[in-house]
Amino acid sequence: MTAKNIARILGLPDYPFIMVEHPIGSRTLPELKARAEVAYTQALPVLLQAQS
Repeated sequence: MTAKNIARILGLPDYPFIMVEHPIGSRTLPELKARAEVAYTQALPVLLQAQS
């Protein structure tokens, strides 16, 4: 089941979410930091919009 489907089932079809590339368990610390930077860049606008 995808995040979009879960959001739709919960009655939140437009719920914003971010994607983090997997797997993460077998990644090195520099690779995890790079993925975290991407996730942060995606999440920041969503979080700031929620404050409005």
